[in-house]
Amino acid sequence: MIDEYHVTQRSAREAAAAAAFRPPAPTRERERRRVRAAATLAVLVLAVLGLASYEFVAQAGHAQRAAAAAHPRGQVRAGTMAVSPATTAAASPTAAASPTPAASPTTTASATTASTPPPRVLTVASVAAFGPGGTTDGDNPQNVALAVAGDPATPWYTDWYASPDFADSPPGTGLLLDMGRTVTVTSVRVSLGGEPGASLQLRAGLEATLAWLPVVAGASDADGTVQLQPSAPVHVRYVLIWFTGLPPTSAGTYQASIYQVVIQGQP
Repeated sequence: MIDEYHVTQRSAREAAAAAAFRPPAPTRERERRRVRAAATLAVLVLAVLGLASYEFVAQAGHAQRAAAAAHPRGQVRAGTMAVSPATTAAASPTAAASPTPAASPTTTASATTASTPPPRVLTVASVAAFGPGGTTDGDNPQNVALAVAGDPATPWYTDWYASPDFADSPPGTGLLLDMGRTVTVTSVRVSLGGEPGASLQLRAGLEATLAWLPVVAGASDADGTVQLQPSAPVHVRYVLIWFTGLPPTSAGTYQASIYQVVIQGQP
């Protein structure tokens, strides 16, 4: 029995050794081939995906470089607004939320006063009697200085006339004030003597002739101090106080008188 046991054990070992060196079955070989094929296919797929990704990135970078070359920095494309850092900062919520202080009435009034200075009394360079023909036929030329002296007791008088509207006589008479240069006139204050009833015009211009001295203001049936103010400041050299109607006198004639003329504006 011992011999039979040894024979049995030796046969089992031989059978196991034979099985160990036996070639693999066909089924396992096919499975191994499929595994190797799948691995190879995966490697190929990864390689194709990697190549495609590289081509995509390369083309995108080339397109960006081409766009940058076609549109340099700082240039605005058609239909696109370039936003600078300063503009971005100005459009930030903090800057937009900051209220703008409104100009106070005091500030506005000060700015207006500074831009438009108040009128001032202007100095007259010379005064002359003036008639329809100019300074050669004015009334009472030797006493014209009295017209701006400011003394109501000694005014300058026109000649006396038989009618208030210069019938059968020259169509007016007056005083010409030469400012010496072009100035801006805003108003003229004339102080009259005698009785009421004078009609007068304020004429102003750049030449000392009646035709070139247009009417800029006027008054009728006047007496005392008369304020003559143009509708807008005038830039002139000559100012003419021109009588078109005379007040009556106690002698039954007609005559006007002036003892002060004040011209206001800007030199």
